[in-house]
Amino acid sequence: MTPKQQKALLALLTNPTKEKAAAAAGITSKTLRGYLADPEFQAEYRKAFAGMVEDATRQAQQAIAPALSTLREVVEDSGEGSQFRISAARSILEYSLKLTEQNDILAKLQELEKAVERRT
Repeated sequence: MTPKQQKALLALLTNPTKEKAAAAAGITSKTLRGYLADPEFQAEYRKAFAGMVEDATRQAQQAIAPALSTLREVVEDSGEGSQFRISAARSILEYSLKLTEQNDILAKLQELEKAVERRT
């Protein structure tokens, strides 16, 4: 990738629209569209975006335990109003169910992958 393409890639990752990304990269929208039509540029963009998503996921995962602890404190604080305690309890239940479902799906997927590997 050229330096201009690298700058455009960074701009795409840090700006809300393609027009703003083009302006931030110092190129025209037409040039940016040309870059986006290039399979090599697309591959680099997908790779960079996947890295950002992984980083954001890791940050969210690190925040789960403290967030749940905070919610649990609200649930257990008899000095809090019942509406806040119920809301916190509902949040804990919803997130717990979602995490359980996702873990179950992941375990089943891993089992399927192992079964496919054994057959090949």
